[in-house]
Amino acid sequence: MSHALTHDHVSPFAASPAASRLRRRIGWICQAFRIAAVVWIVWIFAMDLLVWGNKATVLQAFSQWLAVDVTGVSTASYAVAFALVLVAGCAGAVVALCLWQLAATYLAGRVFTIDAALWLRRTGLAAVAAVAVTVVIRILVVAIFTGQVILFPPHGFIVLPQDLLNLIFAAFVLALAHIFKAAAEMADDHAQIV
Repeated sequence: MSHALTHDHVSPFAASPAASRLRRRIGWICQAFRIAAVVWIVWIFAMDLLVWGNKATVLQAFSQWLAVDVTGVSTASYAVAFALVLVAGCAGAVVALCLWQLAATYLAGRVFTIDAALWLRRTGLAAVAAVAVTVVIRILVVAIFTGQVILFPPHGFIVLPQDLLNLIFAAFVLALAHIFKAAAEMADDHAQIV
């Protein structure tokens, strides 16, 4: 059975007085969620520009982290590394976009719907992808700076504890999406029987 829903689809619940009450109760949360997603991604790009705008400081930090002198990296190589960092930011922007759309779905009254569950799943998948992209780009930047692949730098790690935490949260979102989608499908099936 196909459960494809469009944004124009309005479930019976979405049009009910109960949905209106729910929107009043969760509207501020959804709006705060949307604002937080925008602030987060703007913050990411601002920090990237601020930090990577100082080539000497970045290369010095990488030299200490890798225990290899990378301060002589060419401007072209540095620009490529910085472009890759911005690509990682773009992966984060996809997460922010999915969060925005998920909150918009809830604000439209489609809370307990397959549509909402699919946006929750897209958010989780985007988050998993963003973590993977970030780690791969970290490896690539190190390779650009050193000319070799270093998976275990002497002073730290390529995969950071926050990467694992982000992955755990993404997996949790995916699990919730699966649960909500199954529940929404059951509710749709029940509504068709009744």
